[in-house]
Amino acid sequence: MQRFLLKKTGFFLSLSLLVLALLCVGCTQPQPAAVPATPTPVATLEPVSPATVQTDAGAVSGIATGAMRVYHNIPYAAPPVGDLRWRPPAAVQPWTGVWDGIRFSASCPQPATVDKKTGKPVISEDCLYLNVWTPAKNADEKLPVMVFFHGGAYGITAPSGSLDYYNGSTIAREGVVVVTANYRLGAFGFLAHPELAAESEHNTSGNYGIMDQQAALRWVQRNIAAFGGDPSRVTIFGQSAGGTSTLIHLVSPESKGLFQQAITESGPFWQHGFAIDNAVTKSEGEQQGVNFAAGLGYSGPDTLAKMRKTDMATLVNATPWSPSPWVLMDTPHFQPVIDGYILPDSVDNLFHNHREYPVPFIIGTTADDGITVSGRPELTVQQYEARVQDKFGNDADRILAQYPATTVDEVRTRLVQLKTRYDFGNSAKTAAASMADLRPDTYLYRYSYNLPGQSNGAFHGSENVMLFGLPDGADPAVHENITGYWTQFAKTGNPNGGTRANWPAYRNDTDQYLDINSISLSKTGY
Repeated sequence: MQRFLLKKTGFFLSLSLLVLALLCVGCTQPQPAAVPATPTPVATLEPVSPATVQTDAGAVSGIATGAMRVYHNIPYAAPPVGDLRWRPPAAVQPWTGVWDGIRFSASCPQPATVDKKTGKPVISEDCLYLNVWTPAKNADEKLPVMVFFHGGAYGITAPSGSLDYYNGSTIAREGVVVVTANYRLGAFGFLAHPELAAESEHNTSGNYGIMDQQAALRWVQRNIAAFGGDPSRVTIFGQSAGGTSTLIHLVSPESKGLFQQAITESGPFWQHGFAIDNAVTKSEGEQQGVNFAAGLGYSGPDTLAKMRKTDMATLVNATPWSPSPWVLMDTPHFQPVIDGYILPDSVDNLFHNHREYPVPFIIGTTADDGITVSGRPELTVQQYEARVQDKFGNDADRILAQYPATTVDEVRTRLVQLKTRYDFGNSAKTAAASMADLRPDTYLYRYSYNLPGQSNGAFHGSENVMLFGLPDGADPAVHENITGYWTQFAKTGNPNGGTRANWPAYRNDTDQYLDINSISLSKTGY
C-alpha cells in the first residue's frame, strides 16, 4: 500500500498544474442544480477489515488496512442549509447505527466540480465533513495530530475542486494522525451583510468559513482521542488561503486553545498587499454583501429571507470569480472580514503588536509563488508604474529601479516577481520576525524544488504535491525532506531530527532560513 501511495502517477502532478486553470474558471456559465452527490471513491485503499470508531455523535466506519485506518465523510457540523445558511456552524445531530465513512463527501459550493466518472456535479451545501487518517492501532497511542486547511482564494477547493486531492496517508505513515476538512467558500462562507450582523449576537457577519474551521478543530478536541490522536498536540497547517487561515487562527479569540502549533505555507499576510489583500473591513464586506444581494434583485427588510430561499446554483453563478487570476486579485471577491469578533483587527496589525498566540511556528513560501496565481496580467508599462506608485508610496522609485519594465512582457515578469517577493516572501518573513520575538521555536523556509515536466518553477502549491505524494520522476529526497520536517515538528515542536539538514530557528539578528530542495541548505537573506 505504501508503495502505491508514494508512487503517484503523473495524474497527481497534472492536477497540481490545474491551479491556474481552476483560478480561471468563471461563474458566468449556468451551473447544474445541486444533486445528492456521489462522492469520489477511495481508490487507493482496499477494505481489509472493518474499522469502527465511536464519536460523540455516533459510530463511524472506515477502511482498515494493516498500516492505516481511514475515515471519510465524518460530519463535524450540521448541514448549513435553509435557515442555517449564513449562520455559525450548528451542532451535528446524533445518529443511530453506523455512519458510512468509506467515501469522500461532496465539496462545498464553488464553480462546479464534476465527477470524472458520472459527469454529475459533486457540490452541495451539505458539505461540512472531515476526513481522518490514523496509523494508530488503538485509542491509547496518543499520536500528534495535524489538521490541514486547503487553499483556493476562499472560493474553490484548490487545485482539483475536491479534498480527495489531499491523501493524508503519505503524512500519517510518519506516525501522526491527519485531518482534512471542508469549509464553506465564496458567498456561502464569507458573505457579510447588515441584516446578518443585526441578527448576530456579536453584531458580525461573514467569516462562516473560518468558523467552520474552528468547529472542525473543536470536533478534533472532542473526538480525535478515539482515533488514537492526542488533542493536546494539535498542529494546524494550510496552504495559500489555508495558510492565511492558520494566521487568522493565530490571532482569533475563538481559536484560542484549539491547537498548539502552526505551519503556514504561502499564506498572504497583508491586509493591503501588492496584489493580494487577505481581508476586508466590516464596512467593505457589508457593502459587498449589499451589492451582491442587489445583483440578485434583493433589497429592503426581507433581503435575507429571500437570499436564504435562493437556490444554490443561482448563488454560485452570481459569486464574483474573475476569468483571470490577476484580475481576480483586483476584483471584489468573498474573503475573511475584519469583524471585531472572529478577526479583531487585520492580521498584519495584530502580528505587528505581538498579539498572535506564542506557539511553535513554521512559515514559508515557494520560490515562484507568484507565477501561477498571476496568470498573464495585461497591464501596460504606465499601468504597472502607477500600481507600484500606489502600493509602495515613498518606496516606489526604489522598487521601480529594482524591477524596471519597458515592455508588456517585462511587466508580466515584474508583476510575478513582485507578487512572489512582497505578497508571499515579505509576508512570511514579517510574520516569522514577530513570532520569533515571542518564541525561540520559529522556523522560516523557502521551497525551491522544481517538479519535472513543467516550466513554472517552484510554483504556488508545488510543495503540497510532494507533501501529499510523490509523482513519477520526482526526487524522493524532496518528499522525504518535507514530510520529515513537517511531521517531526508536529511531534516535537522542532523540525530537526534524523539525517536531514539542520534547520536553524529564525532570529531577527541572524535572518536564517532553510531552502528546502533535494539537498536542503540553511541560508540568509530571505
